[in-house]
Amino acid sequence: MNEAIAELYATGLVVGRSGRVHQLHSAIDPEEGEFLSSIIRGDPTIRRTLEVGCAYGLSSLYICAAIRGRAGASHTIIDPYQSTQWDGAGARQLEDAGIDFFNLVERKSEFALPRLLEHNEGQFDFVFVDGWHTFDHTLLDCFYATRLLRTGGVLAIDDVMFPSVKRVVRYLKNYPCYEQVGSVSDHQETRMVALRKAKDDKRNWNWHVDLF
Repeated sequence: MNEAIAELYATGLVVGRSGRVHQLHSAIDPEEGEFLSSIIRGDPTIRRTLEVGCAYGLSSLYICAAIRGRAGASHTIIDPYQSTQWDGAGARQLEDAGIDFFNLVERKSEFALPRLLEHNEGQFDFVFVDGWHTFDHTLLDCFYATRLLRTGGVLAIDDVMFPSVKRVVRYLKNYPCYEQVGSVSDHQETRMVALRKAKDDKRNWNWHVDLF
């Protein structure tokens, strides 16, 4: 698995299901990948993981490598464009690495997440949000992630340097249930952040925090 990740970074190339070779882009970098991996490796109770946005599969490889071998390990991927825009490359990387415990949901997250929540509230140990980066869509993904996470689970969010995503993170940090457990930053600009759901989300209907 680590060899597969290293080769992707070294060559900058990825092969899709069609056999076509693509230039690697829209992928997390090694520092970000190690950040996600270290959080999961450091908590042996993390077994059931969820990812919004797969693209060429690097984040999926890091997450699956970290939970591989754990009893009940499973990884759910939501990516409506995996077979089209991404040529199935992300799923292919996992299969080529021998990962057989992932489930790909090719639906938009605004449809897939509420369906998943119906029978899985509080059942996930780790959620990585790297989907559509508008403010409202990121907030929607994080709303459902909060409901899907068990108490003690971790929510990681990518591309925090985008103003829209940064505002979502700033808002989430005010949730009484969340505490920040780490981040990846460059020159005082945060790129990725991880929040632990330290307790149940029990906000009342009249809870509010000024966002702007």
